[in-house]
Amino acid sequence: MGAPILFVGDLHLGRTPRRLDGAGLEVARLGPASALDRTVEAAIRHGVQAVVFAGDVVDQDKDRFEAWSVLHDAVAKLVRADVRVIGVAGNHDHIALPRLADRIEAFHLLGRGGTWEALPLQGVDLIGWSFPERHHRQDPLLSPGLDPALDARRAGSHAIGVLHGDLNVRESPYAPVQRAALEQVGLDAWFLGHIHQPGDLLQPRPIGYLGSIVGLDRSETGPRGPWLVTLEPAGTLRAEQLLLGPVAWTELALDVSSLPADDGALDALHVRIHQALAEHVAEHHWLSDGDYEGVGVSLHLTGRTHARSAVQQLAELSLAERCFPVAGIPWIVHDVVDGTRPAVDLEALAREPSPRGQIAALLNQLEAGTLADVPVPLGVEAFESSPWRPDPERVPLPDRDRVLRAALVHLLDQLLDQRGARQGG
Repeated sequence: MGAPILFVGDLHLGRTPRRLDGAGLEVARLGPASALDRTVEAAIRHGVQAVVFAGDVVDQDKDRFEAWSVLHDAVAKLVRADVRVIGVAGNHDHIALPRLADRIEAFHLLGRGGTWEALPLQGVDLIGWSFPERHHRQDPLLSPGLDPALDARRAGSHAIGVLHGDLNVRESPYAPVQRAALEQVGLDAWFLGHIHQPGDLLQPRPIGYLGSIVGLDRSETGPRGPWLVTLEPAGTLRAEQLLLGPVAWTELALDVSSLPADDGALDALHVRIHQALAEHVAEHHWLSDGDYEGVGVSLHLTGRTHARSAVQQLAELSLAERCFPVAGIPWIVHDVVDGTRPAVDLEALAREPSPRGQIAALLNQLEAGTLADVPVPLGVEAFESSPWRPDPERVPLPDRDRVLRAALVHLLDQLLDQRGARQGG
């Protein structure tokens, strides 16, 4: 049939994972270049016939100078191992990847200039299309060259499509295409780049996103890595994700209602977090099976507690102080989301005709989803045009309700502390 093929989703050479600076990790070992090194080693180890990139190999055109040496070395290693290197251009590297392909002779750019192209491999015919420019609002299946590429398929070979685009999005500047239309083309599989969350590749007929091979920020949780596609004797394809990402991101909710309200609360909270992380690893195979340099954790604390000062102290610690060794790997709590509530009956307090009662009533409405308007100027919409936010994907706005809730809880804490001080006096 032919040796397996390794398909690689969005790599984004030139970017590095954020949020873990200051945690004591070597950031360069967490990013796309490191993930590419691991991918090359895995390709050679598994004896693949080709490595195929599904676009956005390079993050931006300016990054092509940094990407040149990294990609050149990777291609050279693969070629020495008799592995072919193929890719399509995405919306991020529609300029950079063709230029790099022109400089790296062994790199085959498939579907250059937005014209479909067929490429024969051992037992497989690749059908691919590359972004011709930054934006492409037309369905790529309407681009030239598709019929000749389909006609070039060989009898007895698998036919696999490689494409960078927006799946099942009608109006998009990034090559919108419908799954039903891909199914009608009649290929054995479609492997797509663009969306960083992988999906629908474990089906008998894989059609879906490969996902990014390394999580580039805290939003890219879950398993990461390229996909090893094996040609089965029965004429089917089997896709298996290789967990090669050097960094993982995950989320953890922890109820801290039982924390002691004393000077040892912060230490007790650290113990609870460490225990919860160990349990989290045991429950998620991709966290225990991967070979990670570090794991980033978004920690969501919940419950009614008298130890809210310990929660606030935790949030103020440095990343290095929020680092927990689990199974020999540093787990860094990069975000502490305070979802705790004061250990008071908010429903009863809301009936009190006082500022405390008004705050409690607002909190109840917020959590019930019945708070229609923000009563204080805490909305984040005012930041929409702020010059410090040039890229909404890289610098997302905070959730308005989370900001409002944190402010209300903090204010209620202060009012309750004032009441306690007066009663104590």
